[in-house]
Amino acid sequence: MHIFDLFKSFFVAQSKVMQYMAVRYGRQIAFLVIAAVFGMFALITGHWLVWTILVFALHMGQIWATIVVLGMDVFAAMICLLLGTRSYLTAGEVKARIDRDRYLTQMRDSMSFSSVVSFLLSALGRDRLRMIWEIAQRMKK
Repeated sequence: MHIFDLFKSFFVAQSKVMQYMAVRYGRQIAFLVIAAVFGMFALITGHWLVWTILVFALHMGQIWATIVVLGMDVFAAMICLLLGTRSYLTAGEVKARIDRDRYLTQMRDSMSFSSVVSFLLSALGRDRLRMIWEIAQRMKK
């Protein structure tokens, strides 16, 4: 029965890992959506302001002012892309991953030949073997 406890502990730890990952990804997506909404308004205002300054204050042509604004947009998009794709593990997720790996190692260590044979030769194992044998006999007919 120790093997089953290890299986249970492993799956509980794996579910914790997945819960922490879901929370982390959900939070990351929410912040990216909010940033996109505010970013759109800031881009509209910023484009107008930069283009106006380049054309009227710096006496740059309209085409060159547009190229400069486009270059600034590409640079800002690259920075936002880099910031949006990074993801940090939380302390709870790290602990859950360590627990999961420890339980998996214990489960592998306890799955020795003698423990499997003793399970199969126990009362529960004999009943399961008898059921499997009867199913195999029925399939032959």
